[in-house]
Amino acid sequence: MWLYLLCGATLLIAYVLHTLLTTSGSSYGGNSLEAFISQEGDLATEKMIDRSADRYSVNYTDPGKQVLVMFGTEYGCSEEVAKKLFDSVASLPLDGSGARLQPRLVNAQQHSAVDWSQERVLLMVISTSGDGVPPTDARDFCDWLLGTRDMEMSHLHYSVLALGDSNYPHFCRTGRSLDKRLTDLRATQLVPRSDVDQEDWSVIDSWIDAVLDVLPAVAIETKLDYLSLDAVSSDQAYHRTRPFMATMTVKRSLTVQETSDDKETIHCEFELAGSGLTFTAGDALGIYPQNNPAEVRAVLTALQATGTELVAAPSWVYHPQPDGKIPLEEALMKYYDLKHVNPELVKLLTKHTSNRKERLEGERLLKDGLSKNNIVLWSYLQSNEVADVLRNFQRAHPPLHLLLSKLKGLQPRYYSIASSPVLDPEKASVTAAVVRYSLHGIPRTGVTTTYLQDRLQVNQLCPVFISHTPDFRLPSNNNLSIIMIGPGTGIAPFMAFIQERVATGASGDNILYFGCRHRSKDFLYKSELESWTKNRSLRLRVAFSRDQDKKIYVQDLLQTDAKNIWRHLQNGAHVYVCGDARHMAHDVHQALTDICQGQGDMDAGQARTFLLEMEQVNRYQKDVWVT
Repeated sequence: MWLYLLCGATLLIAYVLHTLLTTSGSSYGGNSLEAFISQEGDLATEKMIDRSADRYSVNYTDPGKQVLVMFGTEYGCSEEVAKKLFDSVASLPLDGSGARLQPRLVNAQQHSAVDWSQERVLLMVISTSGDGVPPTDARDFCDWLLGTRDMEMSHLHYSVLALGDSNYPHFCRTGRSLDKRLTDLRATQLVPRSDVDQEDWSVIDSWIDAVLDVLPAVAIETKLDYLSLDAVSSDQAYHRTRPFMATMTVKRSLTVQETSDDKETIHCEFELAGSGLTFTAGDALGIYPQNNPAEVRAVLTALQATGTELVAAPSWVYHPQPDGKIPLEEALMKYYDLKHVNPELVKLLTKHTSNRKERLEGERLLKDGLSKNNIVLWSYLQSNEVADVLRNFQRAHPPLHLLLSKLKGLQPRYYSIASSPVLDPEKASVTAAVVRYSLHGIPRTGVTTTYLQDRLQVNQLCPVFISHTPDFRLPSNNNLSIIMIGPGTGIAPFMAFIQERVATGASGDNILYFGCRHRSKDFLYKSELESWTKNRSLRLRVAFSRDQDKKIYVQDLLQTDAKNIWRHLQNGAHVYVCGDARHMAHDVHQALTDICQGQGDMDAGQARTFLLEMEQVNRYQKDVWVT
């Protein structure tokens, strides 16, 4: 017994000395022996988790019980959850036969490599993108599974975690559809599907716990794994996890700023030559930004860190991945979200603070748990950023690797491409409204928009990739008219549409309803739009909301033009809406509903059905987002 204690103490002291010698003089966590000894419980119980990406591509060489962990993602959250699930399954103890569960992490786009007759457990993590469609990576998989016939999966046990955003009308539609389809195919549900609203980790963790509780009891044959993840790994093409380093060739302002309330919007162009990337009008450009250095320094100051401390790169880093450990400042700059606070961070800081006032405040925030039903906690999270929370818990000093594990990953941002590949397939343009604001009396900035405006210079490189949007496409028949509705930066994909329709000689009318505040300040692409109007390539209707006493919006112009809109709808016109989902898209939909009722002699139900049928045949398409 004494020998055991002596060995434990020796190991602890060795760890302390090693840490003291490798912190590069940082005061993070305290430099005193007492500060480290106070964390003994964490050192004894927390695993130093291997966060390298390689472990998710393991090919098992020993017999085991295979579990398929599949994800479909647009922005990366579903992949992050799937990796956490992978780690949890891999950490389950050996069963009575001595066999271990062998999770395999597979992107849904690689589903054709899976032999479904051999799979016994499927754990599906999938998001719903845009207006209720599968994420790009999972579209082929969903088409296959939802459309396949003469197949049954009675041998399969499964559970679905559906990620979504309740601000959209088709909340978690993809996960719900797959869950129902698997049941129809006679697969056995391990645990009920869970629907996650905006990365609610309390729901995610509850689902994972429920899966782990029942998984050991599932009868899975012990065998050698047939699936070689080398064979299903992504090819060398550039994509979300392997972005292309594109040169920014053009940056220009689209607005005039006379007061702090005026809009600041820019146009940027990126050179794609040599990338092999292809896109279609309606697609988006994914951009990996870097955080504002001032906001990174604020986090380092709150941590009492120098930024030179070496840390492991998180598992979600895009290629090329760092070789070995990297400085903390670089990690915070490139890989961590410093804007959105993970509730787990508050829990960790509350546990580790040495200050009674901070501990009581944390306990107050956490009293009703971590879910979004805890309004007190989530109000706090939404009104603070990472640096603010660290300042609020300045006497908390958890181990740095644990603290980093409670930060969210910095995700790429997606911008509708504002240029047509018909004119130049090697140039992708974007339109970005620069975000600047103040919080707690401190100036703050939008991550990607100020990265493009303030920190990325012309002729510098930026990591980009193409996000395909097959549900936002021009009609194949150039004789049909198109009605485009997009205030502010919602005009971006319509610039590509108009360019392409003009270049291809489309005979159908191009009608644009564009909204901005002032003709003289934020009339985006004014010269191009007026030129197209002058040569009759475009019918332009602009709502300048603040150039008169009564505000006028795009939906008001639609109502004014109700008779003409209805005529075009009757003649097969396609309608496109781009912009804010919460307000604008809702108001435009209501205006279209009113037009159908007033001009088409329909009641409310008939009007809704008419527009739904237009959606189903891709004549009414939306590219909308929640701000």
